[in-house]
Amino acid sequence: MNRLPYEIVVFISMCAWSVFHSWLAAFSTKNLAVRIFGKGIRRYYRLLFIGIAVLTLLPILGMVAFFPSRHLWTIPVPWLYFTVTLQALALLGLIVTVLQVDTMAFIGLSQLHHPDAEQQGELVTRGFYRWVRHPLYFFSLVLFWLFPVMTNVSLAFVIAASLYFVIGTLPEEQKLVEIFGESYRQYQQDVPRIIPWIKFR
Repeated sequence: MNRLPYEIVVFISMCAWSVFHSWLAAFSTKNLAVRIFGKGIRRYYRLLFIGIAVLTLLPILGMVAFFPSRHLWTIPVPWLYFTVTLQALALLGLIVTVLQVDTMAFIGLSQLHHPDAEQQGELVTRGFYRWVRHPLYFFSLVLFWLFPVMTNVSLAFVIAASLYFVIGTLPEEQKLVEIFGESYRQYQQDVPRIIPWIKFR
């Protein structure tokens, strides 16, 4: 029996991770955890969610790093200087974006004392959130697609991650509508989802 190509393994693994990540993020899954483990789990759910997401992503990143791969392209000089600068700005944008929200609630520390901190936070529309509803995904796309060296394996990862950024925002925004109601619906009408100045209907 022939072995699946490495890029297919990475793509499927990343797609499976994306589905699992979205499932863990859903309020219904959190409520299921409360029914199983009791109300105390609400304090630790966000921290567990982030920890599980990181730990389950690491093997996929290991595949990208260590699977045999075929070179597809390299960004040449002087374009490399330009793209690396854009990546550095995107990385800075990621950091600033996290700081523009309730960072302690984002990483799950606020929930240790206030279990409903995620649901009781404010709708952030300032800073980068004025331009896109999901700036974390936008800056991640810039970082991923400007990898200086792209292989068949890394491209499979980037494509799967990009699909997750687009599709994964749909259940995420359903949660935000549940939390913020009409305010978020208006925000959806006014601000593009991922790419500035481009609204997908």
